[in-house]
Amino acid sequence: MSLQKIKNILKDNSVLKFALVALSIATLHYVLIHVYISMCVGTGFWGLFTSVIRLGSPVCQFINYLQFELSKYYITAWAVAAVSLVTWLIGKFS
Repeated sequence: MSLQKIKNILKDNSVLKFALVALSIATLHYVLIHVYISMCVGTGFWGLFTSVIRLGSPVCQFINYLQFELSKYYITAWAVAAVSLVTWLIGKFS
């Protein structure tokens, strides 16, 4: 399948576009959470002590901020999808 065919499929299918956006956001959020845990918090009893030092790091704050904003965007995307579905259903049955 060529790149042009993929672009045409995405252009014509809004549900597929939404699914790809939702999957991309969820995947990036998952990766950021694991990077945050490994770099900023750590695991186990030793992580309790190292997190006191690392949590003030600008890098850790940025990762935390980024994953928080992604989760807000994810919720907004689902809300827009729900409103769009309700609007489509009302238009279909009116």
